Amino acid sequence: CSLQRRHQKIIEEAPASDLPDTIRMELGEKAVMAAKAVDYQNAGTVEFLLDTQNKDGAFYFCEMNTRLQVEHPITEMITKQDLVEWQLRIAAGEELP
Repeated sequence: CSLQRRHQKIIEEAPASDLPDTIRMELGEKAVMAAKAVDYQNAGTVEFLLDTQNKDGAFYFCEMNTRLQVEHPITEMITKQDLVEWQLRIAAGEELP
């Protein structure tokens, strides 16, 4: 969840504190589907826009970045996973856990 000004992130909250678990799970499923659709097998991000005016939690695909984002250390802190190590393992042909 981020606050932006002139297309630049000013504040990012992760994980989004007021996002219902059902929507969080659906976003994750859609992100995996997007990566599988293009046979992508590395670290990256899939971004969505959430329509906060819509009470049923509608969201829309925004973009897929096939690289680590500058915010990846925050993701690593939250998930307790080393994403750079994962990228190196994938490049070496290793299987991920």
